[in-house]
Amino acid sequence: MQKKLHDFIREHVLGKVMQTPALSYDLEKGGLRGIYSDRMLFSDLSETEDGIQFHMTTVTTEKVYEVSPDGSEGLLQKDFTGTSVYRYELAIRKSSGEMTGFMHLLSSTVAGHTMEAVVYGVYNIFVSEDEVSWREEQLLYRDMPAGDGRYRAVAFDATARWYLEKGKLRFEYIPSYYDYNPETRTRKLSADKYPPFVSKEL
Repeated sequence: MQKKLHDFIREHVLGKVMQTPALSYDLEKGGLRGIYSDRMLFSDLSETEDGIQFHMTTVTTEKVYEVSPDGSEGLLQKDFTGTSVYRYELAIRKSSGEMTGFMHLLSSTVAGHTMEAVVYGVYNIFVSEDEVSWREEQLLYRDMPAGDGRYRAVAFDATARWYLEKGKLRFEYIPSYYDYNPETRTRKLSADKYPPFVSKEL
């Protein structure tokens, strides 16, 4: 699997610029609305005896607004616009033959971002000739704007994949969004939902 994954990234992913078209999501039972778009690329692929590492860079435009009584965007609550670099580290586990690892933020220009010291476990990696898929599971919790300068504890898990469509690279990210209780360290699916994010090679 290690060689197949390394070869797929090298041949189909490295250096490709992808774009996620603008989409919206609602938070706080419709009281807040986020507008999101980005460009992304993957780089810095390296290999060790049992693993591989690479970086994901996102240039993101994301703003969270209050929702006015007429349903339009009102006051800006949070601006997450900026450039961020994430690092993936994956390795083969000799006990199971599976590849697992983690992803975390390396650096960001986003003011007041909420990803510092947040780590995702990466598992269920599948590799074929035209697709790579995996799952990400967040450790503990991160902050999410709740309006009026407040934040609440949440967690994101996701199913992600690269795939080829008519020879062009696609990146699909389908999040699962949870409310998190820091006292009991328990989570439950949130009433708020995020849409799938699909990026296409330019």
